[in-house]
Amino acid sequence: MGEPKDPSEFKSFADLLRSKGGTPEEPPAPERGWTLETNEATQASELEQETSSGSRDRIDRRPTGFGPMDTGPEVYRDVESEEMQILGSFRVRTQFPADVVAEVRDFPSEPPEEQTRDRLDLRGERIFTIDGDDAKDYDDAIGIRRLPSGELEVSVHIADVAHYVRPGTSLDDEALARGTSVYLADQVVPMLPEELSNGLCSLVPHRDRLAYSVFMVFDEKGERTSARVEKSVIRSVHRNTYRIVQELLDGSDTPETREIEFLAEDLKLFQQWTTRQQALRDAKGSLRIQSTERKFVFDEQHEVSAIVDAPRYFSQTLIEETALAANQAVGDLFRSRGLPTIYRVHPEKDPEEIEAVAKLLEEHGVRVPRKDRLTGRDIGRMIRAVRNRPNREALIGRIMGLVERAYYEVRDHEDVAEHFGLARKAYLHFTSPIRRYPDLIVHRWLHAIESRGAQAEEELASDRLVQDMNDVAQHCSMQAEIAEMCESAIGDLKVCQFMEPHIGERHEAQVQRVGRGGIEVKLTEFNVSGFLPMRSLGERPQLKGSTLSVRAGRRQLSFTEGYPIRIRIRDVDFIRLQVYLELD
Repeated sequence: MGEPKDPSEFKSFADLLRSKGGTPEEPPAPERGWTLETNEATQASELEQETSSGSRDRIDRRPTGFGPMDTGPEVYRDVESEEMQILGSFRVRTQFPADVVAEVRDFPSEPPEEQTRDRLDLRGERIFTIDGDDAKDYDDAIGIRRLPSGELEVSVHIADVAHYVRPGTSLDDEALARGTSVYLADQVVPMLPEELSNGLCSLVPHRDRLAYSVFMVFDEKGERTSARVEKSVIRSVHRNTYRIVQELLDGSDTPETREIEFLAEDLKLFQQWTTRQQALRDAKGSLRIQSTERKFVFDEQHEVSAIVDAPRYFSQTLIEETALAANQAVGDLFRSRGLPTIYRVHPEKDPEEIEAVAKLLEEHGVRVPRKDRLTGRDIGRMIRAVRNRPNREALIGRIMGLVERAYYEVRDHEDVAEHFGLARKAYLHFTSPIRRYPDLIVHRWLHAIESRGAQAEEELASDRLVQDMNDVAQHCSMQAEIAEMCESAIGDLKVCQFMEPHIGERHEAQVQRVGRGGIEVKLTEFNVSGFLPMRSLGERPQLKGSTLSVRAGRRQLSFTEGYPIRIRIRDVDFIRLQVYLELD
């Protein structure tokens, strides 16, 4: 939770969104029809329609999208609840307007057989999904097989969202306005209606689903030797979870692992392939961080009963590596053809900023390598070096000050996109079109150039389209940041709700991070952080590395990160979303 937040912060975020062309409250746009025609002429006219009116105009025309939700916990059905007020302050679109509802009403519950024609039929292949226990929108499935040459063919099958979400529809305009799904502690605000995100586009097991498949061949060293993409129809053979897959890989014999024993050979091949991919990434200087994610546990009344660290499995890394590989393969395809598209750009930190962060880290006993260019591997090594220190969380946070934020931007084969953290070039997002709009754009234009060739390539390279795609990229970058801030704010709200009954209690805790404004304290019993303001500690603060000294009357108090401290929970502030503490 960190430093206290300014109460006006939420309002400023809303102002930011509005200034960038967010979602002004205007009358609904006229409803537009939806069709499943897929011939080349129709596809070309749809893409023309997409750019004839700019993306910002399409966003501006959207009707109001805020109101009580009809799914999830009761608190999201009441616009006066604290949760909904936070969502409203971030201008999150929580309702699908009538024009979208009308279009979705015409969708079939299952893809008709005629829609599977002219697609690669993979319904007899061993393809499966692996997701978290709570996941409902399964947008990627995987497969693997050993080729006669001894190479491995890895296939990644992504929900063909672009088949259903067409340019020129209200559904598409709404998806653009949202830009991303928002994943909260106890709710999902989806980019697409649930009829699509959890239904027709979700790669549920034993059901026909339309997909966009990426086939990649890897040699024994793990290097990709070829790649191709095809529209397909698949039928997932099983819906797996990270936990059960991990138990199988670890050799556990349980009813759950026996149920997926028929996938054991494939999963072990994936395990070997993933390990090779990790080694290759490490050799290229990629940044790998084993981050900790907090998970909220709710009781029957939907009150927070515990806050725990979510388990981290190798099986999650397996899926991450398949996504990285597919995203890279598609990015390389656009680059090889000399075509622009929306890439994921992760720039290097400015040298002057690196110098400032390096100076701070040296005060904390962390040495930043003196070299012309830092790599993700350098940062990863620094993080691993502090893992065993008592104040590791604070140090890792400071080390991450060497890393910039990633964003979306249109690049081409000449102005090649670079991703510092992944140590990759021409990397983009392709594997999550259910929840990210840039992925949907990439799907559309990939199919256009694959099916219409030179004509689509000429359209894609036009100045008008490139400018509009840049507008889309900027909007989606902003929406992704707002979603992240909103997710954090709702999480902090849940912490406040969890801690309110404990006001006045005394607890042993740990100094987490010191600063001139006060001390962030870890309440280890609850797995949450609180804040000790400087005004409650004393005066004349002096910082020396990880130690804060203050004068309290005639006494000199000293606080060092990682060391124990005894506190009293003084208050919970639902405006700043902060737990306030005082010395006991």
